[in-house]
Amino acid sequence: MRTDAAVLEKFKDPDWGAGKLGEIAIFRRFNELELKKLYTYGHFAVLRPQSHAVIEGEATRGLFVILDGTVSVYKTDPTTNSLARLAVLESGAYFGELSLFDSAPRSATVSAETSVQCFVLEADDFNKFLETMGENLQLRFYRTCAEELVDRLRKLNTDYITSQNMLWRYAFRHED
Repeated sequence: MRTDAAVLEKFKDPDWGAGKLGEIAIFRRFNELELKKLYTYGHFAVLRPQSHAVIEGEATRGLFVILDGTVSVYKTDPTTNSLARLAVLESGAYFGELSLFDSAPRSATVSAETSVQCFVLEADDFNKFLETMGENLQLRFYRTCAEELVDRLRKLNTDYITSQNMLWRYAFRHED
């Protein structure tokens, strides 16, 4: 893993930061200047191994972009009340993007597996950014969010049908 100083130096570069934000689907309609300005609204944070970035059910709001390190995403299984790992995210990945426009509690717990350097954009700061940039950017952002949610819903529908088919095939298989 790179040193914190090397990551911090890269973090200071607005071109690099704008590039990272531009990789996030909900920001795909932002131009380079808008992304650079948005990047100035965030801050750099370091998570120690085994610390939580967010906890399922809490009311925090903000986007995290992993600059260096690894986190795991966990969801509570309602039947056993135990945590199930959903994903492992590494450098370049992001989480918490939906909290930028939704005030619902966190839907998962994200824990650092290693030392993690990340860019953090708090929802209140993002909203200030949107207000200063005007209606055109706001409309482009919310349209992109709607499209992203539609894509996710379609994928969930497909995954649901696939899982139901597998379940029924398993349930009705004949033992010889």
